Amino acid sequence: MLNPYLQDNFAPVSEERSDDHELPVTGVIPPDLDGRLLRNGPNPVIVPADQADYHWFSGDGMIHAISLAGGRATGYRNRWVRTRSLAAKVGTAPPRGPSEPIDGPANTHVIRHAGSTLALVESGFPHAVSPSLERARIHDFDGGLASPMTAHPKLDPDTGELVFFGYDVFGPPFLRYHVVDAGGNLVRTEDVGIPRATMIHDFGVTATRAVFLDLPVVFDLGLAAAGRSLPFRWMPEAGARVGVMPRSGRDADIQWIGVDPSYVFHVLNAYDEGDSVVMDVVRYDQAFDTAPGEVIASELPVLTRWTIDLPTGRVAEERLDDTGVEFPRIDEAVAGRRHRYGYCALLGDRAEEWTFPGLVKYDFQRDEATRFVPGEHRSVGEPVFVRAADGRAEGEGWVLSLVYDAARDASDLVILDATSFGGPPVATVHLPARVPFGFHGSWVPADS
Repeated sequence: MLNPYLQDNFAPVSEERSDDHELPVTGVIPPDLDGRLLRNGPNPVIVPADQADYHWFSGDGMIHAISLAGGRATGYRNRWVRTRSLAAKVGTAPPRGPSEPIDGPANTHVIRHAGSTLALVESGFPHAVSPSLERARIHDFDGGLASPMTAHPKLDPDTGELVFFGYDVFGPPFLRYHVVDAGGNLVRTEDVGIPRATMIHDFGVTATRAVFLDLPVVFDLGLAAAGRSLPFRWMPEAGARVGVMPRSGRDADIQWIGVDPSYVFHVLNAYDEGDSVVMDVVRYDQAFDTAPGEVIASELPVLTRWTIDLPTGRVAEERLDDTGVEFPRIDEAVAGRRHRYGYCALLGDRAEEWTFPGLVKYDFQRDEATRFVPGEHRSVGEPVFVRAADGRAEGEGWVLSLVYDAARDASDLVILDATSFGGPPVATVHLPARVPFGFHGSWVPADS
């Protein structure tokens, strides 16, 4: 059986490119898009001889960068993240910096904070990469970080704080909560008591609270000892719960509330509503219930709203759409506050064969969903929202997505006007290479 994560546009690319010349464009690039779109994803430097156990989550990190300036597309480059794991495979010098508890592949997200560009994966430390992406150093916040960091930190738009957690399969403590100030200094770490190592990929952060997801995808030491690349399994008997903590609180202040067994990779956003927390999540009925080389889950996930009522200790669940979606994003200027809009990648109709046929924009105020479908033989990536330079309200800006064009076996950067989402792109940048399906990215302004 062929491993689906090594076929078609999941397959890795073998070349690092530096196309620092102007790229062809259809349409007009908005002149206020001055910076780079960075996108991270798995790209194994060596395809394993035994492909059966390879998982999409396991590949070496590769960052793709598309530069825009002055209404032009000024270049594209891609580089593997220079991790210790990569260095051991290809015989290059390892990155500078401290040893990691586990040498992670740094393959899940890439963000910019306090002057550093950080490649992230939940199994390891951040890697600060150089502007050229040629170099990396392991970044542990001057020794403050003792265990892995999530790939989904939350940036508070008012304070500039980076709020995050990390889970550790070798704990206890199996979970830690952290805060980094706007200057990049780790100013707070709090141990969080959970009974076992569960895969906690994301969490919710409001203006005043953090919400932890202790859900039943559980680390299995037996699978790890057998050499499984992703030693986690679905164990509903472990129970499922959410834990709400004041952002200034401690472990003893967490209120744990049970929910039906389910799994969440990604949180769209969370916000306070009086004594409740509203959190929109992409919810799976179950996950990691298939064989290693198969898809992540046997059923498609859907966008769901959890309203966590703290006085009653109950969680009300509302399905917001029946359509399969993933990779949710918002206008980050409203992160942790009430949001009106959300953007997701659509999933194809078959859970056993992941495809990404389009994007969807949700208007939660009007209860509307607008789709962008790029056309036959074209598949989208995560939507990244960039607020327009003169944008004064949520949703005034651009949505950027890397779109694979199977007809030419290469990718495009598609730029949509978020206020007319279902219309044609305002611009399409034609890249000189294929960008494999990956995970998450960020828009990095030129002056950041």
